[in-house]
Amino acid sequence: MNPGNPLENTIVALIGFAGTGKYTIGHELCERTGARLIHNHLINNPIFTVVAADGVTRLPAGVWDRVKEIRATVYRAIRELSPPEMSFVITLELRESNPLDHLAFDDLTELAAARASRFVPIRLICGVEELCRRVVDPGRVAMLKDISPELARKKSLEDEVLNVPHPNLRTLDVTKRTASGSVDAILDEISAIKSVSNKTFTAGSPGDSGD
Repeated sequence: MNPGNPLENTIVALIGFAGTGKYTIGHELCERTGARLIHNHLINNPIFTVVAADGVTRLPAGVWDRVKEIRATVYRAIRELSPPEMSFVITLELRESNPLDHLAFDDLTELAAARASRFVPIRLICGVEELCRRVVDPGRVAMLKDISPELARKKSLEDEVLNVPHPNLRTLDVTKRTASGSVDAILDEISAIKSVSNKTFTAGSPGDSGD
């Protein structure tokens, strides 16, 4: 692992319900690796601002269509303009029950493929009581985040964080972990994934086939 760029063209997707700690974990992960943080409210809040989102009231119809347009523009800029060695940490709330969220995951895999980036999706899960405690943190208001414990409880009990087949998919329970502890665990997983990839590449190197 290059100590100056430990992720080396990697896209880490932190996927979890509102209140899980995606932003906090993502921010520290970027501070420790030099990756760029593309958090979901960087994408959402230009639209949330103009519809006076308050974190509790149901959003108007059409909001997510406009948010999707912004996300597509950001992904296009990453594909076309970002330096090839740059790494990204992208945070999203994606639910297993929502077909559109499955498509959003596909968009991420396509983005990583277009950049020839290593893609590491991390499911962040959190116990319902801890999730409800975290979601009402006063600091969430300024970022126009969901702050309803009732909605957090409903999502946690009736749905689950997106869980799709991918060789690098990892699930991390953050209920009792600090942000630093979560980042440590994520970096360990990335290191293990890179190690396996390097072994695979070495095994398939020219001259090793026996042909």
